[in-house]
Amino acid sequence: MMEPVGPLPPSVYWRRRAVAVIGVVLVLAFLIWAISAAASADGGEPIAAPAPSPSVPPSPVASQSALAVPPGGATALGAAPTGLVPSAPASILPTVPGGATPPLLGAGSTGPQQPPAPAPAPTTAPPSQAPARAAVSPCADSALKVAARTDQPRYGLSERPQFSLVVTNTGKEPCTRDLGPARTAMAVVVKPGDGLWGSDDCAPGGDPDVRTLVPGQEQVFSVRWAGRTSAPGCPSGREAVPAGTYQLLTRLDGIVSDPAPFTLVP
Repeated sequence: MMEPVGPLPPSVYWRRRAVAVIGVVLVLAFLIWAISAAASADGGEPIAAPAPSPSVPPSPVASQSALAVPPGGATALGAAPTGLVPSAPASILPTVPGGATPPLLGAGSTGPQQPPAPAPAPTTAPPSQAPARAAVSPCADSALKVAARTDQPRYGLSERPQFSLVVTNTGKEPCTRDLGPARTAMAVVVKPGDGLWGSDDCAPGGDPDVRTLVPGQEQVFSVRWAGRTSAPGCPSGREAVPAGTYQLLTRLDGIVSDPAPFTLVP
């Protein structure tokens, strides 16, 4: 029965049998695949989400996140695991200075963390007002000492002696006094009342010079004398003072110094 019978050679009948067997195998494979696909579409059961533990209540944040639509448009299936807070999309997280994203909510949190309360602004105490300085009173004549001073006791006729008027506050408190050129003067005399030269003769007056005199501190005003005579109004014909012994006198208003002697030598 297995041997082919017919007018054709046996090899032809064997080829026809092989083709028929292959065709039957292909048809059976197709039918099996179709039946499996239909069973998957009609009879499959969805996998149920695990029920939350009755001892731990589900997190409100997790329940809300389960209903939210995640990026990409697909609706999330089931509820988030109990005790975990799903990560929010970066676009809805607040930013901190410098562009950094704050950390996500930790496990067991029930809502976003509250920002720390702003620190109270430092209060600046009003600057303390320094006590007003008491006004300095004018110096009384009795609180002042006026002196005449020469830089050397002897001078040659060709030298230019330096004369100084020295004012000192001998009181116990600071005081003010106008020491301008209109208030002061110097004079070279043979003796008081017999003058040869005066500083006001050729340069009278001048601007006020009000100074605060500290007790014990000297105020010194100096000039160079040319060794020639003078007269009020500074007339011409001034003469050289000859060799001899003379005195220097100085004055502040009505206060006149004691004489300071000096000598001119040939």
